[in-house]
Amino acid sequence: MRESINTRVLPGVLLALGLALLCLPTLATAEGESFRVLVLSSFRNSMPINADWYAGLVQGFSSANDLRIEIDTEYPDLSSLGDSNYVDQLLDVYRHTYRQRKPHLVIPIYTPALRFLLDHGESLFPGVPIVFLGADNRFVTSRQLPPNITGISSVSDIAGTLELALDVHPRTRQVAVIVGSGEAGGQLERDALQTFQSYEDRLEFMWLRGLPLAELTEAVSKLPDDTVILYLAQLQDRNGSKTYVPVNTLRDLLPVTNVPIYGLWDTLLGHGVIGGRLMMVKEDGARAGLMALRILRGETPAAIPVVQRERNPAVFHGPELSRWNIDEKRLPADSRIIHRQLPFWLEYRTEITIAALVIVLQGLLIIALLLNRRRLKQTKVTLQAEFERRAQAEATTSTQRRRLARFSKERSLGAMATGIAHEINQPLIAIQNYAQAARRRLHSDPAQTAKLDELFHKIERQSGRAGDIIQHIRTLVTGDDAELRPVSLSALLDQVIQIIGVEIETRGCRIDCRSDPDLPEVLADELQIQLVLVNLIQNAMQSMQSLEDKADKLVLIDIDPINDREMQVSVADRGPGIPPDRLENIFEPFYSDKAGGMGIGLAVCRGIIEAHGGRLWHTPNPSGGAIFQFTLQVAVE
Repeated sequence: MRESINTRVLPGVLLALGLALLCLPTLATAEGESFRVLVLSSFRNSMPINADWYAGLVQGFSSANDLRIEIDTEYPDLSSLGDSNYVDQLLDVYRHTYRQRKPHLVIPIYTPALRFLLDHGESLFPGVPIVFLGADNRFVTSRQLPPNITGISSVSDIAGTLELALDVHPRTRQVAVIVGSGEAGGQLERDALQTFQSYEDRLEFMWLRGLPLAELTEAVSKLPDDTVILYLAQLQDRNGSKTYVPVNTLRDLLPVTNVPIYGLWDTLLGHGVIGGRLMMVKEDGARAGLMALRILRGETPAAIPVVQRERNPAVFHGPELSRWNIDEKRLPADSRIIHRQLPFWLEYRTEITIAALVIVLQGLLIIALLLNRRRLKQTKVTLQAEFERRAQAEATTSTQRRRLARFSKERSLGAMATGIAHEINQPLIAIQNYAQAARRRLHSDPAQTAKLDELFHKIERQSGRAGDIIQHIRTLVTGDDAELRPVSLSALLDQVIQIIGVEIETRGCRIDCRSDPDLPEVLADELQIQLVLVNLIQNAMQSMQSLEDKADKLVLIDIDPINDREMQVSVADRGPGIPPDRLENIFEPFYSDKAGGMGIGLAVCRGIIEAHGGRLWHTPNPSGGAIFQFTLQVAVE
């Protein structure tokens, strides 16, 4: 939409401006020429009411999505400038401006613009339909309107506004009337004087007529509390040298007034006016726009009746009601409240609802935390009691375990006695062998004194060994810890082979030792490890008794370091091995698969090795037979 603006200027300038309007671009539709609408305002373009009229018209036109409408707006200020010379110049400008751009419809706003078109419209815009807006109802009804004119009249409802003010403020004794000079102010004053005649017996009227702003502000600030202000309109002061914009005047009065201000137009709401029987400028503008659309679509103005108003609606401004502490119950039932001041809980109900929900949720969370804290305390007490019961149970279990160990130890004494007999049997057999060998020497050659001396020395050693065995077995029975000392496994193995050398020779076996003399020493009880080695070697030799080839009767002994903390000893034979179904029982006491065996040798050996902090286990020999292995801790220097 294109908007042209005219203000009060010299006639020559008006003519130049009118010629310039011909050069402004025109919006046209792709389908053809658009509808041109001329809006002719009665006021100068600086009046805020023009914007409200225009906004209403645009709102009405916006409902026509199928039409292209171009709006030209002229502001000739006919409410202030109405002399014949000015009108003649204005007519010349408009004839020249719209000679080739004739509007399809003209909308005059307020009474002076309608009067101008009634007087000159047929010569300016012959046959063009007219929809007036805001013209005084008395003026409209006093004229015989041509068939091309319709519209919406207005009424300055001074009587209705005064009556409304007295109903809301029943203690009012004085009415201060603000009105300006000039034609517009004079007409409003005449209307007010006629209205006030019926109230002169109950009210005093104070006329603030045409006062300059400074005087008006001072006068308003001194008004008594039983006064209400009726703002009619002040466009000029008595000097006529300055024009006033009503909203600006009210803005200056608002800080100093101690009494409420009533007005006649809804455009003044929000600028200090509390309310009144108001002319609804924007609403009337939208309605006029809809009437204009009906004409542009083909209806004749004569088919659309003029909207005549006799009384304006009661309209109030919510914040001003709150400022003056006016209860809505004191207002007429049909009152409209603009920007109603809701109660705090309604105005911020979303925020309050959210805050309330947050508080409720926080409360529930606090309750949940308190309940959880209570449960945690109960759980802590329960766990503490359970811990104490468990500690007591563990102490009881430990006591029972010690008792059971002592009972087991006592029951093991019988088995240990059998073990003693088994272990003592080894040196005794050696003594018997040595004694038989000495006897054979004596019978065969009495002169072999040196050899006999060696045999008797061995008998003596085996007797001492038998005593040591008894002492160590006593240590095992009493539960005393073994005395661990650094021992060379290679040297210990050599001693064992010498001890059972006769048995090795008698059984026809060979012993192959694979060890490095420089291997680190281990922590061990020398005699107990000798017992383990003797037992394992004897078992290996016994397992090979059934072999006919003496070359197969080989016992392989390896001593190897596992890491820097452990040494491993392996004793391997080439016998038939141990059947898989008997493996899990070979280390059990009193279990034996040999004729005459007591079944305690391996059990005792495992006990000795475990007492040394090592392990004893069996693995099948890949070449046939069995391998028994055990580990010992390396002595730390």
